[in-house]
Amino acid sequence: PLNDESIDDEGGASLADLLKRAGATRTEVAAAKKIRADNAEVIEYLLDDAGFTAQDVSEMLATKPALARTALVEPAKETVEFLNATFNLRKCDLRKIFREQPGLLLPSPTNNVIRDTGACPAVLATASGGPAAGPRQETSTNVYDVVYLLSSVGVKPKNIKEMVVRWPQLLTLPVAQMLAVTDYLGSLNFEGTVGSLYRQHPWVLAAPVGTVRRAVEVLVDEIGVRRLENVVRAYPRALVKGRDDLLEPARLLQDVGLEREDVVLVIEAFPLLFGLEPLATRGVLAFWRDELGLKKNDVPRVCRAFPSLLGVDVQRQRKVVAFLREIGVVNVARFATRLPPVLAYDVDADLRPKMAHLAASALSVYDVVRFPAYFSYPLDTVIRPRTAFLEANGLPLTRFELKTLFTGGDAQFAKRVVGASPSEYASFKAAFLKELANPTPKPRGGLLAAFVKPEVTPATGKAFP
Repeated sequence: PLNDESIDDEGGASLADLLKRAGATRTEVAAAKKIRADNAEVIEYLLDDAGFTAQDVSEMLATKPALARTALVEPAKETVEFLNATFNLRKCDLRKIFREQPGLLLPSPTNNVIRDTGACPAVLATASGGPAAGPRQETSTNVYDVVYLLSSVGVKPKNIKEMVVRWPQLLTLPVAQMLAVTDYLGSLNFEGTVGSLYRQHPWVLAAPVGTVRRAVEVLVDEIGVRRLENVVRAYPRALVKGRDDLLEPARLLQDVGLEREDVVLVIEAFPLLFGLEPLATRGVLAFWRDELGLKKNDVPRVCRAFPSLLGVDVQRQRKVVAFLREIGVVNVARFATRLPPVLAYDVDADLRPKMAHLAASALSVYDVVRFPAYFSYPLDTVIRPRTAFLEANGLPLTRFELKTLFTGGDAQFAKRVVGASPSEYASFKAAFLKELANPTPKPRGGLLAAFVKPEVTPATGKAFP
């Protein structure tokens, strides 16, 4: 119960006492006493009716002290209840949204006037409550505008909910800003909807439309990108990059020998190139040339075929090169040009176990040099089951080239290499993988000892019925 000192001149509880009553710490109460509270009704509503904790409200006041001065209960209550009713938010999500954006509870300074931003009439009508947006309350706040705009471009309510919880700033964006960006992106005639772009990257709604327009002009007119939608959806931050930042990767690729047409193809295949640090990319190219020893003509070939390698840390690639030399590969550059992705593999988790598996089967680096792609096959789901099946059938691995064992699918391997039916190998593989996933005490010799071939009978005619 409050004592006489906890009652302000108007008969209501003071801000500090409201927080104290809700379980605030001494530090939070002390901070509240420093805030001039002309109207604590919203604070009282948040604590008593809306389910916010003293810590929530203290954080909100630290960001927006005006909550205790100019906030009005009815508009604040409308906003909270609108979000709750529209999205059926979990209490923790509702609290998160307003903790991060307490300004949503303040009166809108613009009264939500839709300004002329050059957006098409249909978009303006939608955001101002036109037919596409459906019925709308006259006293709506910016929160309503955001929700209706997103609905009008095809974002489903469940997706709007996810966007709002993940990026609450979305609810504070000016409607004019969102209209301008939406109108411009719509003019690009992408196959997918603008809404699907917003769903994955809600921050795009905050991108200055002038910046977006200039970025698109650089991508299309200066670099020559034709599949703009692919680039934007894979790396939307290209839309807010400056001209020099966008041109830098293209220049790097041209410097190592790629023609303009090839540069465009690389960018369209790997738009994340725009997100790489130019210095790091230059370091990769220098490593290929100076340490790995790739030929001048091989560098553009690798860039064209595997542009993502430009984003692999040099130290990781250096470790791969050291491993290949360690196992006896003499011409590592040649090996890498035959299997460029090997430069991105994990030495300890991938390459070393695969090499050890070969060595245990009496094979050597000579066999790997003849077929570098061996390292590209999964150890547990392809390499080990096949070699185990060969052993179960009395066929030594040394009898075959690695290329023969691994290039075909499971059915081809069973029929052409082992002379068994695909179903026989499928059963063996299933048992093998099951044992890998759920190791059990094995008979001496492990799985192979437990795998007993059925006797050949006149009925079956072969060992594997």
